Amino acid sequence: MSRRIAAAFFAGACIAALRATASAEWRPPDLRPASGSAAAVLAAYAKAPADASAPGAQRRERWTYANGERRFAVRVAVRGADFRATLALGAARYAAGRSQGVRWRADANDVTHATLSDDQGDAADRLPQSVFPFALADCELAGESNRFGPAWVVADRAPRDKPHWFYVDKASGAIAHEITREGARAVVTSFDRFALRDGVRRPLHWRVSDGNAENDLDVTVDAVEPGPVGETDVAIPQTPRAFAPASPPPSGVLTLPAHFRGRTIFVDAGIDGHSEEFVLDTGTASITLNRALAERHGWRPVLEHVTVPRMTVGALALADVSTLAIPLDVGNWRIGGILGYDFFIGNVVHVDYAHERVEVLTPQAAEPVFRDPRNFVAPAYFDEGVPLVHAAFGPASGDRFLLDTGSPRLFVLAPFARRYAKQIDATWPPAAFGTRTVLEADYLEGSIVVAARRAAAFKLGPYVFEHLTVGVEQPNSRRDAIDVPADAIVGTDQMARFDWWFDYDGGRIALRRNGAS
Repeated sequence: MSRRIAAAFFAGACIAALRATASAEWRPPDLRPASGSAAAVLAAYAKAPADASAPGAQRRERWTYANGERRFAVRVAVRGADFRATLALGAARYAAGRSQGVRWRADANDVTHATLSDDQGDAADRLPQSVFPFALADCELAGESNRFGPAWVVADRAPRDKPHWFYVDKASGAIAHEITREGARAVVTSFDRFALRDGVRRPLHWRVSDGNAENDLDVTVDAVEPGPVGETDVAIPQTPRAFAPASPPPSGVLTLPAHFRGRTIFVDAGIDGHSEEFVLDTGTASITLNRALAERHGWRPVLEHVTVPRMTVGALALADVSTLAIPLDVGNWRIGGILGYDFFIGNVVHVDYAHERVEVLTPQAAEPVFRDPRNFVAPAYFDEGVPLVHAAFGPASGDRFLLDTGSPRLFVLAPFARRYAKQIDATWPPAAFGTRTVLEADYLEGSIVVAARRAAAFKLGPYVFEHLTVGVEQPNSRRDAIDVPADAIVGTDQMARFDWWFDYDGGRIALRRNGAS
């Protein structure tokens, strides 16, 4: 029933920080205090016939996804605690799974990222936790509920995953429902048709809903085949398809058709021969297409995805581009989409705020940049689809500061604010954003609420910003409230003072003060 926790994916301090978020995380609103104990609930669960979470389990499964009238084949491989599911949406293949305790997803560009920081979520990746191996040691009794009938509610907080809420039916001891959170969306999975298969009791059908009927899934387990599974069968895709020029320039440097409005970066992209404006956004974990644009082209999103036959950005091109297709509303701007993580893979992207210029360099052409003594080279963690770096406010520091070209301000988020609450309260006096002391910040995924404070100093590498206004995250009662698992969001108030070279493949960023500083 238990599994061995694999080697840490983050540094130990980061794991502690993630666990510290539990006290203020989103919780199902139907919870009430439990009358029993965690030991009793887990004992009832353990008395149920053997389940699929045995640590050494190896098997293959065949599922069918039903989405309205459409049917899609899913192939699943499980090897101990690791698993991989492959979904075919027409000719496009998507994959998702878990490796060494880290949940990941790969789009049809074969670009993979860990899912912890992806608050947007993905309707094509709605794999429930409870049908795969999970550790009882990561679970705690959160309460009980009558939402689906009398049930105990157990919170599974695996160290490198988002919380999963298991509704354990009081009569059978089975996990009958599971809820997880994607940004502002609560994803509810309801299990039924429990049966024994080779001595394993498991659901053979479940329904997944996020509140949008277009994304509803009925999942049927067609076959469960115990037997040896190789490491390659659960492996993460390793060969992403990247944007590339038809003929690389001799210098290895291409200038993109970019223009700046304020400090927001817009890039002209060709979508199947039509020019559209896209926002260049390091804070987005995929290439995202405005659903309205997809519909104008006659492309019907399937589980929030559309394949663009050909996409160009300046001289760069990619065929059969997997995109997340969702409604996009950015202020008064009409945009075609967002260039996120998938666009940055395979090249080094240079953002020059002072001259309002964006360039793409081959890794070879960028190498002198990272050897230039005028530049500071910061190690960065990109595996969650966004750049996370180390930064500090005096002695208060963290490794999960998110560099976001799509956000304007510096916001300290709940994990960091709780770790350093005493320092913030004692040394950061109240301040204001113009005339406002409290600000609601709206993102595509949902909202956060921050209160303005005045910090004496913020340090990013060797660079120090003094006496600056910082938004400190506050409790948020809005229905679209989100929990962002990062220490802070560093926006363009600070980023615009530098030249940036983002090397996603190399795990590093170079930066240099620009003339506008």
